[in-house]
Amino acid sequence: MEKYILFEEYITLGKILKELGLIATGGQAKLFLAENTGQIFYNGEAENRRGKKLRAGDVLEFKNSALTVTFEQASPEAIAQHEADKAEENRVKALVKKLNAEQKAPKATKKAPPRFPGRK
Repeated sequence: MEKYILFEEYITLGKILKELGLIATGGQAKLFLAENTGQIFYNGEAENRRGKKLRAGDVLEFKNSALTVTFEQASPEAIAQHEADKAEENRVKALVKKLNAEQKAPKATKKAPPRFPGRK
C-alpha cells in the first residue's frame, strides 16, 4: 500500500496516473483507462473517468498491478513548505527565462527584395 500526500484539496485520476508513472503524458490517461476498464477501483467501485477527483481518505486500487494508493492531506507545515518550494521554483524559472532572453542573439532583419524600375 502506497500513501500519496495531497497538498491541494484534490487530485484528478488522470494526474495521479501520470505522477505514479503509469502513463508518460496526461493525454494518455483516456487510453490507459479504456484499456484497463474494470481494473481500477476508487473506494471499492470500478472507475474510468480521468477527471475523477480524489481526496484525502480515498483509496485507489489497481487490480492488474496489485497497487493500492491511499490519499492523505498534508499537514499545514508541509503545505507551507510545498508552497515555498513552488515559489522558489517559479522564481528560478523566471530568472532562467530572463537570462536566456538576454543571451538570445538578435534576429536578423529581413531585407526587402530589390525593386527594379518598370516592375511592380
